[in-house]
Amino acid sequence: MHLPESLQDLADSEAVHFLRKPKSIARILEGIFSLIVFSSLLTDGYQNKTESPQLHCVLNSNSVACSFAVGAGFTAFLSCLTFLALDAQESRIASTRFRTAFQLLDFILDDIPGLSGDPGPPK
Repeated sequence: MHLPESLQDLADSEAVHFLRKPKSIARILEGIFSLIVFSSLLTDGYQNKTESPQLHCVLNSNSVACSFAVGAGFTAFLSCLTFLALDAQESRIASTRFRTAFQLLDFILDDIPGLSGDPGPPK
């Protein structure tokens, strides 16, 4: 393992260049945000009612909504970590078929939900 001898060596390192890319910064921020959403729903999404010791979901008392929200937050966090790791290894991926599949999955998970737009007010 090579330790940098000066701050200039550290600034010129491959890891710092990777972490300064806008794509890497966005993935790190997405991971932090999804972890906050996941953990807040997991800790504060279920509460006891005074007459019952059983936990109830605070989202309209719908346990499916809480389960879905916790699952979506956890899945978002894992996908951020996975894509960050794949971004770090992108230059080493030799298979164009795998690289194309990786980029297509990245597009589907990141861009398609944003393109759906606002459905508008209910009628």
